[in-house]
Amino acid sequence: MGNAPCFEGMRSIRDAQTPTAGGTTIDHILTIVLNGQKLEIARPDPRMTVLEYLRDVALLTGTKRSCLQGGCGACVVVLERYDWGLHKWVAKSVNSCLKPLVSCDGATITTVEGVGTERKGCHAIQERFAGNHAMQCGFCTPGMIMNTYALLKENGKPTAQQCMNAYDGNICRCTGYRNLVNCTETFASDASVECRELGAKFAPFDADDEKIAQRARPERPISKVFKAGDMTWYAPTTLEEVQGLRAKLRRVALVLGDTAKGMRQSAYETFGGKQSDVIYLGNVDELNFVEADSHNLTVGAGMRIQDLCDAVRAHSSKLVYAEDLAEALSTIAQRHVRGEAGWAGNLMITRTGFPSDLVPALLAADATITFITDSMQEHQVKIEDFKQGHVPADALLTKLSIPLRSTGFYRYYRVAHRKWLATAFVNGAFRIDVDPATKKITDARVAIGVYAYGPKRSESAEAALVGSQLDTATLQKAIAELHKDLDSEFTSEAQYKTIDNPEGKDAYRKAMPDTFLFKFFQEAQAKFGVKKWSEAEIGMMKTPPLKRGTLKFEELAGREDKAQLSAKGLTTGAVRYTDDMPVPSLYGYMVVSTCATGKLKRIDTSAAMAAEGVETVVTAADIPGSNSCGFVPGEEPLFVPEGGDIMTTGQQIALVVATSYRAAKKAAGLVKLEIEGANVGAIITIDDAIKADSKLAGAALVSIGDKAAVDAALAKADRIVEGSSYIIGQHAFPIEKQTAFAIPEERNGMTLYTSTQAPDFCRAQVAGILGLHGRGSMLEVKCTRAGGAFGPKNSRNVPVAGAAAVAAHKLDRPVRVALDASQEHALVGGRHPFKFNYTVGFKSDGTIQACKVEAWGNGGCTHDFSGFLFVEYVESVPSVYGWGGHFCMDCHGMKTNLPSYSAVRAFGNPQGMMTTETIIERVAAECGRPAEEVRERNLLTKANAITPWKQQMEFFNADMLYHKVKEDAKYNARSAEVEAFNREHRWRKRGISIVPITYGHSYIYAAGSGALVNIHGSDGAVTVFHGG
Repeated sequence: MGNAPCFEGMRSIRDAQTPTAGGTTIDHILTIVLNGQKLEIARPDPRMTVLEYLRDVALLTGTKRSCLQGGCGACVVVLERYDWGLHKWVAKSVNSCLKPLVSCDGATITTVEGVGTERKGCHAIQERFAGNHAMQCGFCTPGMIMNTYALLKENGKPTAQQCMNAYDGNICRCTGYRNLVNCTETFASDASVECRELGAKFAPFDADDEKIAQRARPERPISKVFKAGDMTWYAPTTLEEVQGLRAKLRRVALVLGDTAKGMRQSAYETFGGKQSDVIYLGNVDELNFVEADSHNLTVGAGMRIQDLCDAVRAHSSKLVYAEDLAEALSTIAQRHVRGEAGWAGNLMITRTGFPSDLVPALLAADATITFITDSMQEHQVKIEDFKQGHVPADALLTKLSIPLRSTGFYRYYRVAHRKWLATAFVNGAFRIDVDPATKKITDARVAIGVYAYGPKRSESAEAALVGSQLDTATLQKAIAELHKDLDSEFTSEAQYKTIDNPEGKDAYRKAMPDTFLFKFFQEAQAKFGVKKWSEAEIGMMKTPPLKRGTLKFEELAGREDKAQLSAKGLTTGAVRYTDDMPVPSLYGYMVVSTCATGKLKRIDTSAAMAAEGVETVVTAADIPGSNSCGFVPGEEPLFVPEGGDIMTTGQQIALVVATSYRAAKKAAGLVKLEIEGANVGAIITIDDAIKADSKLAGAALVSIGDKAAVDAALAKADRIVEGSSYIIGQHAFPIEKQTAFAIPEERNGMTLYTSTQAPDFCRAQVAGILGLHGRGSMLEVKCTRAGGAFGPKNSRNVPVAGAAAVAAHKLDRPVRVALDASQEHALVGGRHPFKFNYTVGFKSDGTIQACKVEAWGNGGCTHDFSGFLFVEYVESVPSVYGWGGHFCMDCHGMKTNLPSYSAVRAFGNPQGMMTTETIIERVAAECGRPAEEVRERNLLTKANAITPWKQQMEFFNADMLYHKVKEDAKYNARSAEVEAFNREHRWRKRGISIVPITYGHSYIYAAGSGALVNIHGSDGAVTVFHGG
């Protein structure tokens, strides 16, 4: 095995073979090729994901640990294998955080380190990303590189549209996608002129040379069994074997990609650890096939969703709406998941309430399902009958058949937060046949999902359509019949439900089938020549390739357009973040409160301590110093002690420390909490806090302006309007979540790596937690770099860093703690929500005479940065406007039982801008004038640029910049084009706006950390150490 990464469980092949009861021998060796090296792993742990193996065993940390849900793309690797269903070698991108390692038997895995390195030479993809500024923090960059590498492996030269679509599974929080997509498009066969020019700046590269080569097929897989702890993984190769195992095993999970665990809190554990036996269907011959005859396209249950999409497209000559059906299937999840997730598994979880896109799409296509139960006898049902009561719970799906039709018009619609990687609020699929002579509908399908319990056809709506014309009367009748069929089963949307769930969401969802049918009628009328519609009026919005932007650098001569110094390190995965430190360690996972209030009576850790791999459970009793980790001493405990009060959901109670992240996470679920008075008296919303007069004592009120003068001016105003509005919060969402790594040092000292924007603040807080009073220098805090920060890593990293430090102190061993996406959202508050009321006086031409604002900010359960932020918010509201010289504002800091809100990028200014422009646009609406006119009429100039708190803005130039941008952007001409478009199009509208802003940038109150500059005498080199 040469220099291959080691594996603790590696043994000889002979030792890894076990005779079964029948006398045959099952091979326990897992064989993979990792970055060109063949590995034979004896007795691998079937609970281990590819990500866990890469990072914690092979020590390849370029592949990042982030959301652990298959949602961000930071963990993407490329998998190559021979596909026995497609009869060819395939390459695909996969989310390594979801992919079970043992399902990779016989496959080749390539990570970002295997694509190229700075020392051995970077790949063309890495060179182009580095040279075109396609990264900022760089944490997501390895995933972006692997996304493009997979695209070239699959296609050779892709199309520009494929380049655009390829980014449906990768999130970049800070760079934006233009530079990323443009770099990928440089390899496209139909790249834009601009992208070809970009590619010409780099060494020539033919993407066709990267396409996976078709070579001799390997030996067929053999049946294998892998076992570790309480889980056994069976990988049979025949359906008969599967049935034999199902008959023998009492409880067994059937898996293919096992991607569904991305939706569950207990990621890494198949079915949350409830099933100890797993049967992998990826190697079963009878389930891996694609075939078609003159009537049907049939796909085996061992094929993936992407295989189904590709098969539908490949049979477009026999299925007239193949492209439309394939497009519908392509909205499922994202490409890294579609390439692994099985269509059969998607159908099965739909029966238990999963909001599927697949089922409605197939309902309108008249698909059928074939399944078996306890014998090899196959049963076939229409997909509308594939539900509990019609198909047994223990059914094993074997085939999906889609009728091939030469006629028909098909469309699929969905409304969701995003086109991809978001479950729909409502979705629907529709198909009709129309007699070309009479223009009457001869056949119809109407399928609606995420509305009633489970996707359903509306047979009454279908009956209303058949025999009718494509006209308004038919549309109205179909809509009415659809609601008669489905409204009695309507289910309130719960996928994104919060305590302050927006009013009107269900009413909005109930209107969606109407809009879907209307859009369908529009497109059908245009298709069959019943009525002409503009192309811009019909169909769903497309996602065209991004145009290339032009970056202009105003730098000193010789420094123009230079890549950041670490660019190639980021594109090769060589750059290390906090969780990438190559030091053996234990892993911590938080136990947090799930209620907003209550008294913690008891923590029962006995079951967790008895769990596999657990070293200890850290609680408040283990803290050697002060149990305080917030801005205000004693306000926020690091861990809630027994007998202590819970202030919020997501509050830290304990830390389970184990030998693996997976073991720590599983054991954390075993810690039992006894809480008295859970959620009693909880204050959740701003209105709750106002009613209870619950305020943050140190940030209770921020005021600016002369209220008496403003009231006097309002009394004389020509017109007055009053209003009120809310501004919701926002998660900061760094791709690298809150992460810390504590290493005990000599003399009770400690080195603490943490992803932070404020190392010195973190050092001071954690020194107190560790009891290093007067010896704070014994704690060295380091931040290699932050994988996105955006504000919360100023302060909200401290609880995580403190927990890791206490655990390392208790065990005298290195401990790392990295939150996943679910915990990040539960523990870390984001941007502050606000409520504001305003009274504004103005003239009929839009000239504002006076304005008074009262606001309430939700600070959460502790002060954190709220006091500073409320000042920033209040000072940003006046913005660039004069307000007639009369402006005043009060902001009340409210305390609620939610995770403490913190600094987030722009620090109160977005909320201030929202407040300002709400008032400006209200005045414009009342005057019947364009908002731009009201803005310009009230703009300050250098001559009168004085703030309501009487500060002279000596360098004020916002008015000049506003008019320059307006002219340079040809705003007036563009605005006229928008108005013309809107006059000509009834249903599709465009908009354009130009908004001036001011932004305070001198945070004097937050400055003051130390810095050390060393100038080395040997060569004049300079090194700088700073405290954030």
